[in-house]
Amino acid sequence: MVGVNSGHARTLGLLATAFALATVLLLLEEFVATPGDRLTGRLLITAVCGATLVAAAILIRRGSLGYGLDIAGGVLMLLGIAAGALLPDGLDDAAILPIAGAVLTLPKHRGRQLAAVFIIALAASIAGEAAAYLYGGMKGVVSVVNWPRPLFESGMVLAFTYGLVWWASDRWWLATVSAERALASQRKLLEISELLLSTLDPEGVLGLIADSLKQVLPYDNLTIYRVDRRAGVVRPLVARDRFAKLILSTTFPLDIGVTGWVIAHGEAQCVNDILLDRRVATIPGTPEEPECLIVVPLLVRGEVAGTLNVGRMGRAEAHFSPGEFELARLFAGQASVAIQNAEIYRAVRNRAETDSLTGLHNRGAFDEHLGALVANPAAQPCALIMVDLDGFKDYNDRYGHLAGDRVLKAVGKAIGSVVRDRDLSFRYGGDEFAILIPRTAVQPAVQVADRVRDAISQLALVAACTLTASAGVACHPIEGLSGATLIAAADAALYRAKQLGGNRTEISRRGSTP
Repeated sequence: MVGVNSGHARTLGLLATAFALATVLLLLEEFVATPGDRLTGRLLITAVCGATLVAAAILIRRGSLGYGLDIAGGVLMLLGIAAGALLPDGLDDAAILPIAGAVLTLPKHRGRQLAAVFIIALAASIAGEAAAYLYGGMKGVVSVVNWPRPLFESGMVLAFTYGLVWWASDRWWLATVSAERALASQRKLLEISELLLSTLDPEGVLGLIADSLKQVLPYDNLTIYRVDRRAGVVRPLVARDRFAKLILSTTFPLDIGVTGWVIAHGEAQCVNDILLDRRVATIPGTPEEPECLIVVPLLVRGEVAGTLNVGRMGRAEAHFSPGEFELARLFAGQASVAIQNAEIYRAVRNRAETDSLTGLHNRGAFDEHLGALVANPAAQPCALIMVDLDGFKDYNDRYGHLAGDRVLKAVGKAIGSVVRDRDLSFRYGGDEFAILIPRTAVQPAVQVADRVRDAISQLALVAACTLTASAGVACHPIEGLSGATLIAAADAALYRAKQLGGNRTEISRRGSTP
């Protein structure tokens, strides 16, 4: 059954059953009053009507609700025509039986299909009344010359009645579908809200929002953007589009397109023909096509932090309704919460993983990242550099811990200025530092270690002191399959560099083997 839940189907079933029973009672009443010479026709129609309802009930009980109602409705329409010809006063039967058949089909059809059913039922009623005037009991009452006029009058009344019933039924359908869609959207919003409260990965909720929205608001493409005000660009976070790969790799300035307008003004926009909008901007590599677009700002603490863009391809047939626009705004509210939670989660995580003095990652973050890199085949070979400051204890004892802290902070900046963005640098403990370099072999890692040592030696210290550092380099999987063996190999190389006088880089034994 199309678009009807069990509660509505039960209501429609009761209505159709009541209508059918009323029809049967009318037939029985007329059966009692029918003269003997017309009793055969009345008996036949009553029997067929009863058999039809019984057959429909059996089909419905077996789960074939649509077929049962369609068959019963069609038979009742045909019985309306037969009643007009066979019964002494078949006008009432000709009018009531087809409309009873149309009402029976209400649970299955809507819109144009329902209109077609009612047109067929109207035609059956008019045909039944015409049969009554030409062949039935009205033949002797109205002359052949006069029968078109009462038939026309009856047809007008029937057309009005059928039109009114169809309009009410169709409005009821639309209200039902709208209510069901609103209920489904509320359920989805509740699911997302519950997930937002329980998940440790708020950014993953954005994907859920994109997929959930499509179930209640059909779309052809969706993108959730994040505003990067420091870089002055908009960055895509989630894309559901046939050009998703291209969209996710593209950033654009904050003032471009409808998205830029929404970011600047903080107001949602529903543009039902984007090609006619002067603000239109197309992502390079994607075609200019007729499209309807909704762009809703994602607000975090009163500031636009991103946008939710929902699109449908086409012209008038793809237009978004006011209800759909409001639905997109409701889901955008959930996306805003997800982005805000992601910011808070990221800030807390960064604080937990960052050494407060040097600004580098701390030892706990080192253990986590090392395990992840060792287990990731795409990161191999993975190099580890262990760096230790030469003579730092003496410097600390001579100039004090505050001066020593300033040195450690400067060393952290020096390391950060040398390594690449994809490399990971850590304060391992005390005056010892570690650098993880994915997809890098031993010799390139040695070059990085030498650059780090050179940057440290150029630091300006008190009393014109020169600070040097020693480094040990090891590479996975040469040193074994675990992070512990990699640390041990790099530590051994660092110890050897210290033993050889410091201010040098040494490679692990296996890494140095030709």
